Amino acid sequence: MRFAAACLTAALALLPAGVGAAGLPGPAPGSGGQSAEQMAALWDQFRTSQLKAQQLSGQIAAETQKRGQLQGQIAAYTTQIGQAEARRAAAVGQLGVTDRELASLEAGIAVTTGKANEMKGRVQARTVGIYKEGPASYLAMLVSATSFRDFLSRLAFVGQVVGSDRAKLTSLDQLNADLAQEKAQAAQRRAEIAAKKAAIEAETARITGLRQGVSQASQALAGELANHQALLRQVEADRAAYLAAMATLAGESSSITALLRARQIAQAYGWAGKRVPWPVVGPISSPFGPRIHPIFNTPEFHTGLDIAVDYGTPILAAEAGQVIFAGVMQGYGNVVIIDHGGALATLYAHMATISVRKGDRVARSQQIGLVGCTGLCTGPHLHFETRVGGTPVQPLGLLP
Repeated sequence: MRFAAACLTAALALLPAGVGAAGLPGPAPGSGGQSAEQMAALWDQFRTSQLKAQQLSGQIAAETQKRGQLQGQIAAYTTQIGQAEARRAAAVGQLGVTDRELASLEAGIAVTTGKANEMKGRVQARTVGIYKEGPASYLAMLVSATSFRDFLSRLAFVGQVVGSDRAKLTSLDQLNADLAQEKAQAAQRRAEIAAKKAAIEAETARITGLRQGVSQASQALAGELANHQALLRQVEADRAAYLAAMATLAGESSSITALLRARQIAQAYGWAGKRVPWPVVGPISSPFGPRIHPIFNTPEFHTGLDIAVDYGTPILAAEAGQVIFAGVMQGYGNVVIIDHGGALATLYAHMATISVRKGDRVARSQQIGLVGCTGLCTGPHLHFETRVGGTPVQPLGLLP
């Protein structure tokens, strides 16, 4: 809505001090300007607190959202840390198994190597003996045979000895090669697991650091959030105090009702079926009737029409009548009230200037002032009321 805070006409039951049934006083000598200044100051303070409240609410919303994101990151990092620790534990366990397997392999290698060295020593000793004795030793053994059968037996023995030594040497070499390969594989596996363990430890350290950083940021954010919430509560309290003060200053509607009822108590309504011209021509920015105040966010009954027009637009009397009030009211600003007879009165508020006086008689469509934004107002417009016997009624029922 273009003019959100057109006027505050709540607190209808409040009657300003000094108002009686016989009439509505203008500002007391020396106090009218002060009351207007008080209202302007309160209005400025309220709007400032309103902006502060909006800014703080936006900051709190952003911080709450950021806090939720940080908490989600913390949860994700915690899960990653758990997974990393599980992988690390598995790797450490696997490394232990590999260490035990390697120790067993090395023990077996030591035993086998000892036996192989002993066997190799015997074979070497035999080889040395054969070398020293020369080929004649085997030949002498064969020649000294007593029979052909003995010769064949000795020949088979010599072949068995040589073949057995050769097979043992071959087996020993193969065993040493296999054991060396297994040892190399175990060492490689140990190196791989050690590297994996180091990577997992680095990952754990990194994620732990991230979690600490996010946790610290979350704590700092929680502190900021608490501070902003405390500030918001104070601003809301200040705003409520300003609103209450403005409501007290702006309790003119009941006074107007009392004035008009006392004046028109004996008048019969004489405007059935009649129409009066618009005081200004423009869009209706706030209609007559119940509403939630667009600035204060409080329920109220809007007692007139807010007609959005520019500063300085001439305001015309809706009908001929007598001016019964022309002056300042805190909430309405500069106001003119005209009694048209037949229990009908019209009210024109938030005027920039007033060109009539109390007691003047005005003609239909006579200029009575200029549009402005005095009193509780955020933009130029005319607040126009029609009252029957003092009670506000729908102006559209009388306008063409």
